[in-house]
Amino acid sequence: MNIPKSKWSIEDENTLIELVNNYESKGKSKQEAFEMVANIVNRTKAACASRYRKLSTNQSNELKEKNQIVETPINNHSLNLDLVIQFLTNLQPNSQIIEQNFILKENVMKIKIENEELYKKIINLKMLIQKKQDVLINLAD
Repeated sequence: MNIPKSKWSIEDENTLIELVNNYESKGKSKQEAFEMVANIVNRTKAACASRYRKLSTNQSNELKEKNQIVETPINNHSLNLDLVIQFLTNLQPNSQIIEQNFILKENVMKIKIENEELYKKIINLKMLIQKKQDVLINLAD
């Protein structure tokens, strides 16, 4: 039984996005994902589809804004080839920064894996709760 809700929680939005992306990556349709999410977040399939489109549109607009290039005029008098060569020659990678970057990337990967495992547990628990709710509803009838 889907109960209408007025506002989407961040958790429900994340569940929607994650499941749709997972379904698509496995070659399944968005409609199948919307059906699954509808049961989990207790909304209609249409509400899930509508919210997903809105979130996708907002994300696209944010990316467009970030990728806009601000054109600044270059003053030919202040920039010359010798200065550019000198700058590039002095620009050397800092080995400590490279090492820290590598460690941070490893940590990010570990956190992503842990996050994925926790997310799967949450989905399983939500499905279990939904099944138990269905059983209780059937018993009440």
